Amino acid sequence: MSEPISRMIDRGAKVRWHCDLGEGHYGDVDLKRIAMAKGGDYVLINKRPPCRIPGCPGIVTFADYSRVYWQKLETFSDRDPEWWAFNDQRRAELQALGWRVEMGKWVAPEKEAPA
Repeated sequence: MSEPISRMIDRGAKVRWHCDLGEGHYGDVDLKRIAMAKGGDYVLINKRPPCRIPGCPGIVTFADYSRVYWQKLETFSDRDPEWWAFNDQRRAELQALGWRVEMGKWVAPEKEAPA
């Protein structure tokens, strides 16, 4: 499962990124650009960089859409203590920024009207 970027490029993988806040922030991953920056042995599994959209406090997860069924590039699941610890920490970070959960989705803090 820990396929390096170079192998993904060789097989023509289609990888997409998605922001965890569900704000419509998603897109295709430029694997060649990552390989140039990080090296061909770099692995995307369990990587969670910040969202690239300015002002968004979200983090990005990756999925491989090369096959009939897309596959998340993660090994963590809700059976792992690390998953629970990460989610508790993430919830605390977003709540500190004023975000809240409504109907199972994160909602941005209300913006105050200009005076």
